Amino acid sequence: MRGTNMSRLLFIALVSTSSAILPAQTGDKSCCEMKVVPAADAPARLAVTVTNVGAPAVGVLRTSPYRDFGISVKTGTGGEVDRNELGKRLLRQPWEFRRTYEELRTGESLSEELDLSEIFELKSGTYKVTLTHDVYVGGVKGGTKVSLESTIELKIP
Repeated sequence: MRGTNMSRLLFIALVSTSSAILPAQTGDKSCCEMKVVPAADAPARLAVTVTNVGAPAVGVLRTSPYRDFGISVKTGTGGEVDRNELGKRLLRQPWEFRRTYEELRTGESLSEELDLSEIFELKSGTYKVTLTHDVYVGGVKGGTKVSLESTIELKIP
């Protein structure tokens, strides 16, 4: 009898421990697309559009464009591009007072404009820019998090 109780306790402990280390659920990225297009007259200015292409509802939290997107800029040789003072301050103070929630129905989009020259030390050359943005399929509360990513090559004259 004593061995049976010990086995039950061991089984409960293992189940409790294993459920605590399960990875967070991530949704199917086919629900949405993120397009990034540089402006013809100012290549460091990017038009970014997130579109719900197939989910009944996609929730998006918004604060400010430079905080909502993960932004990585690398040189043609793969080195990280330095941030200017504003870019460094955004990293040091990751909070924002404005926080709104938008829900995109199927076919709806939201657009933002990012001017990378406002936060990075960009010189003439070719860069690899990667943007990420989290959306929540089914809505922000109780929805499944999906991390969208888009990478472009950017040429600064």
